[in-house]
Amino acid sequence: MKSFEKELRRRIVINSFYAAGMGITVIVAFILKAFVWGRLDTLDSWDIGILAGLLFGSWITAALRIARLRKVLKDPETLEASHIAAHDERNRMIALKTGRAAIRLFLLLLSLSAVVASLINQTVFLTIAMTLVTLLLLYLLLSAYYSRKI
Repeated sequence: MKSFEKELRRRIVINSFYAAGMGITVIVAFILKAFVWGRLDTLDSWDIGILAGLLFGSWITAALRIARLRKVLKDPETLEASHIAAHDERNRMIALKTGRAAIRLFLLLLSLSAVVASLINQTVFLTIAMTLVTLLLLYLLLSAYYSRKI
C-alpha cells in the first residue's frame, strides 16, 4: 500500500509540473507571437482566446486532479478502494482492449479522411498523411518496445 501512496504523490508532482509547463508554454507562445508580429497589440482575440483557454483549461484540469488525489491520500478507505480499482485485472484488460480498438478505428478513419482529402485539397491531404505516418510509426515503435519488455 505504501508503494501506491508513493505513486499517488508522484502523480501530484507530475500534475503540478504539467500545470507549470503549460503556463510557461502559453507565456512563451504569447512572447513569440508578439515578436513575429512586432507588437503585442497585434494579437487578435482568436489567438488570445485559444492560448488563454489552453492555459486555464490545463490549470483547472491539473487542480482538479491534484485535489482528487489529495482527498484519496487523506482517507484510508478511499485509498484502499482506489488501490483495488487501479490494480484490478478486469479493469486493465478492458482498458487495453478499448485502447486497441480505439487506435485501430482512429487509424481507419484517418486513412479514409486522407483519401477524401486527396480529392479536395493537397495541403489537407499532406497534413493528414503526415499525421497518419507519425501515428503508425509510433504504434509500431511502441509495439516493438513492449513486445521485448513483456
